[in-house]
Amino acid sequence: MKRIKILILLLTILLVNDSLVAQSKNESGQFTLGVRSTSSLFTDAGSPGSGIGGMFRIRMGKRVNTEWFADYLTTNLQNLGYRRDGHIGWSVLFYLSKEPMQAKKLSPFLIAGHCFDYTKVYVLSDKKSEDRWSSAVQMGVGTHYNLSEKFDVSLTAQYMSHLGADLHSHIEEENGVKKLEIAKHGGAGLEGHLLITLSLNYRLGNLWRSKK
Repeated sequence: MKRIKILILLLTILLVNDSLVAQSKNESGQFTLGVRSTSSLFTDAGSPGSGIGGMFRIRMGKRVNTEWFADYLTTNLQNLGYRRDGHIGWSVLFYLSKEPMQAKKLSPFLIAGHCFDYTKVYVLSDKKSEDRWSSAVQMGVGTHYNLSEKFDVSLTAQYMSHLGADLHSHIEEENGVKKLEIAKHGGAGLEGHLLITLSLNYRLGNLWRSKK
C-alpha cells in the first residue's frame, strides 16, 4: 500500500516538474470539455460493469495535461443483484511524443491519479444492501487521436486500486439454487478494477494566456 502511494506521488512530482521546465508554454491553460463511457472488466461475481460520465482537461504544459472526471457505473450481478459505483477524481497525463496533440496523429500518454468513490451492492432476493465510501489510486496508459486541432477521441486503460474497506460479492449455489452473498471487511483493502474509458473531447479555449 505504501509503495503504491509513494509511486503515485513520485510520478506526479515528475510530471509537474516537466511542465515547469517545458520550453514551449503556448499550450498552457488549454481547457477541454468531454463526455466518456467506461467499462470495468474485473468486478464482482464475474460480471463486467459499464457506465457514463463527464470530464474536463486543463493543460499545464506542452507534455503535461490534467484530467478531472466523474463516472457512474452499473453492474448486473447475474440477475441476482446489482452494483453501483460512482467515481469523482483527477489524473495527470504525461505525453510520450515531443509534439503531442497534432491533428490527424496519435498522442500516447502515461496517466496516473486519484479519486473518491462510492459503492453499493444490492441483493434482490433478500432486499438487502451494503455500501461504502473509499478512495482509490489509478495508473495506466492511453492515447488521443486528434481528428482536428480542437477535437479528439481518447482511449485509456487503467488499473484502479481501492484504498478503503473491502466490499465485494460472490455467488454460492446450493441444491441448484444460486444466491448472491455480500462480504464487507473493515480496514484497508486492495480491491481493484481494470477500467477501459473511451471519450470524446472538444477544446473550448484557454483559461489563461501563456507567457512567451
